[in-house]
Formats: sequence, C-alpha cells, structure tokens
Amino acid sequence: MVSAQVVIQTAFLGDLILTIPFLRRIKKNNSELKTILICKEGLSDFLLSTGEVDLAFEIKKGDRKSYSQILEELKAYQIENLYCVHRSLRSQLFSAQVKCPNKIGFSSWLSWLIFDQSYSYPKSWPDAIRKFKLLVNQDPETQKQIQAITDLSALNTSLPDGKLPPVPEFFSINKNENQKPLSEKKICLFPGSVWATKKWTAEGYKAVAKHFVQSGYQVLLMGSKDESNLCEQIAEGLPKVEILAGKLSILESIQTIQSSQLVVANDSAATHMAALTQTPSITIFGPTTLNLGFRPWSNNARVVENKSLTCRPCGAHGPMVCPLEHHNCMKQIQPNEVIQSAISLLP
Repeated sequence: MVSAQVVIQTAFLGDLILTIPFLRRIKKNNSELKTILICKEGLSDFLLSTGEVDLAFEIKKGDRKSYSQILEELKAYQIENLYCVHRSLRSQLFSAQVKCPNKIGFSSWLSWLIFDQSYSYPKSWPDAIRKFKLLVNQDPETQKQIQAITDLSALNTSLPDGKLPPVPEFFSINKNENQKPLSEKKICLFPGSVWATKKWTAEGYKAVAKHFVQSGYQVLLMGSKDESNLCEQIAEGLPKVEILAGKLSILESIQTIQSSQLVVANDSAATHMAALTQTPSITIFGPTTLNLGFRPWSNNARVVENKSLTCRPCGAHGPMVCPLEHHNCMKQIQPNEVIQSAISLLP
C-alpha cells in the first residue's frame, strides 16, 4: 500500500494558489510520501501539471456522493498525515472520516474531536504563512522562519503608492526569481469577481483598456464565462482588445498571464495567478482590505484602494450589495490612479 499525506483545501482558486508554498514544504519534508490534494471541482489540473501534488481528488460541493467516493478511493493509501488547511465545518467533518493517525487542523469548537493537533488561526498573518502554523511542531525550520519575522501583520500593509512589503523568501510562491522581461506588449484585465461589490466599475476598466490600447498594447479581457458580457461591454469600440473570458482553462489562463507584461484585477484569483507567474500586477481592493491576509503574494505588485472610508472591510469576501448602498470603496477610485500605478510597474 502506497504511503501518502493528504491536504484538504476546498476553498476558491485564490486560496488554493496561496496554499502552494505549504504544499511545497510538506512535499520537501516528506518526500517519501505521495501528496494528495482534496480540492474544489475544476481546480486541480494546474497543480498536477506542475508537480505540486502527486494526486488530486475533486469535491463537488453539495454532492454527498463525491465526498463518499473520495473517502472510498483514499482507502487504497496508507495515509500518514492529514492537513486540513480549510476551516469550513464541511472540511473538518470530511477530515473526521479519513483514516489517519496524525490529523492536523485549525482550532474550532469541533476540532478537539477531529484533530490530533489543532492550532489557533492567526487572523493577522498573511494567508500564505498562516497555513504554516500547522507545521510549527513538526518542522523546526518553519518555526524558526516564522519567529524570525518580527511583525507578521506588517506584511499586510501598503505604502501610499500601493507598494507592499517584500515576501519572505522561505514562504515565497515563486520558483523563478529571475524571470526574463517580455518584449511583447500585452496586458491582461480581469474585471470580474464572484462577489459583486469586489468589482471595480466597468467604466474604470474601459478607461484603462483604452489608455493601453492607445499606448500600443494588446489588451486581453479575461475571467469566467459568466463575465463575458461584462468584458464585451468594456471592449466595445476598442481595437486591439481580445475577449478571452470563459475560453481558457485555469492552466491556459496562467500561461497567458505568464506571457503578458501586466495584470490588472480586482481582489480575486487573478492577482494570485499573477503572483504565481511573477507577472507584475495591480490589484484593486474595495470592500476587502489587506489586513484580512489575502494580499498579492508578490514582490512585483501594487494595490489601489480607497483608504478614506471607515466602512471597510464590510465582510471577509465582500457582500453582493453594498450595505450602505453607495459602493464608494470602488466608485471613488479613479482610472488615472490605476493607470499611473500600472505604468510604474511596466518596463
């Protein structure tokens, strides 16, 4: 029977990308074990293709049969370690059903019944580092690296120009720190989001697209199939704008980003895909804030946000409708702010 370690991360794509440094660390620490990922449906291909995990099982949320089927398939492996990095009740209950002598997860009212080791969830830490909290008692180097950072919460702050503190090398998401500059003038815009209030205005994105078209760039409008109408609205009347929303797989999207000079996106998975490929990025934050921990995990990124508002954040993800019915966190961000920030990152 093949020995393995299991990581449960059934959150969205951005959260999964921020789990990559953790996956690499446990793979290095336990190279004799197969690394098995349990993730949301449709998200595993790019991690399998890059070798970050050896095997993946995809859960269809709301489909109990998919959970049962995965539990049955896991019986073929001798699971030595289970890491539940996702804090949802469903993920914890799934962990409880996996046969494993060493289960590790974050503390909750139920965790003492499920996990052999449970750890408090450090809300003020960057999310990419938060997951490493699960390793501090079994990996001395991880513990040393965490203790070496005087103030982890300071990594979730930005300067007035949107610059971010450097990513600690040990926890970096990048494999290639010396990516060659690209000669092709191409930028990717991701105007959508699952959460409506996270979307900057279509007019703002259109102004950005128009500026870069006039500056000689090809502009690619990207996102999910549900965002294709939004992309069509932005592209109307603009030459050298191609709509790729809904036409690419996750892996193809990552490859397209990698061949581009810049990504402009809302606080969404796109900014984390840019970090993964070391593509410079501008991330527009509205209802969410950096101190939630989901900053662009890159040394080549800027953020644009309205810091004058006291109502931010209004939720962990951003609600579908602005609770105060003004959405000023996005509406008051001007195109020139985004354009100037983007120009600062371009060669």
